[in-house]
Amino acid sequence: MCAAASDGGLFVILHRILGCRSAMSQDFRVIKFQIDPDAIKKLPNRQRNQVVGCMHAHNELVVLNRLLMFSLNDVGEGELHDHAHGLQMWTIMQLLTGKLFETWNMLVERFLKSNPEDPAIMGLSEAHKKDLAWLKDYFGVAPPLNETALRTIRDKTGFHYDKLNLDQAVGALTEHESMIYVAEHPTNACYYLGSSLVFSTAFAAIADQRVDTSAMNQTERMAAGVKIALDELNEANFRIHNVLYGIIKPLLEQAVGGSLDSLDRTDIPVVGAPRPTMVALPMFVDIG
Repeated sequence: MCAAASDGGLFVILHRILGCRSAMSQDFRVIKFQIDPDAIKKLPNRQRNQVVGCMHAHNELVVLNRLLMFSLNDVGEGELHDHAHGLQMWTIMQLLTGKLFETWNMLVERFLKSNPEDPAIMGLSEAHKKDLAWLKDYFGVAPPLNETALRTIRDKTGFHYDKLNLDQAVGALTEHESMIYVAEHPTNACYYLGSSLVFSTAFAAIADQRVDTSAMNQTERMAAGVKIALDELNEANFRIHNVLYGIIKPLLEQAVGGSLDSLDRTDIPVVGAPRPTMVALPMFVDIG
């Protein structure tokens, strides 16, 4: 069982919470269904746009989830590596958070604003309706969206919609966190000072919104905020994928005129697929 760090920099906190996983490879199957192009062409425009939008959003979330898992893995040692590693993890986490919001916005615009209720929503299973209810309660449907940990990450670190009060983070800033690294090519540069202050402030603010932090120092507030944000990221991720699946499957069955199980299918064996711990993103690249 992995425990959050109670001391140390933000990189250490995030890495300890995220980084406890086993490394093995495994075999599994991917099931291929062949959809007749004419079936997609014959779908009404609204249903075609809905199913394509949901599949596209699902694919984007899958890629970003995979990148986040890869970004957790170490490829080196030392302060420079740790700082570049932390910045890389945080950035991919922001992108995934932003894409979750955009996916939710798509679901609201294309499905939830419909009056009467959209057939795709009416046709969700009871389990998927519970996932949708959780998402409605978490994100909100009508603007302004709810104040949540993920909204703090999106607004204050990912897209900088709101200004940050950096005073407490600056007051707790250490020499270890106040580093900048420049390189011949900007791909290899790392202004760690800027991102460490932004994320330290944002994660501490998340903790302040959810728990009593009056007796906590800045590091403890950060650790609490990281845990809250990751829990909510995992929950929103899981439920939004369930709802996308619950919409995509019946729309495709509408297109083909029956169950997907009635289609020709091929089981594709995937042999030796690496565990996420076995794939790492490099911190630096030789541009040449």
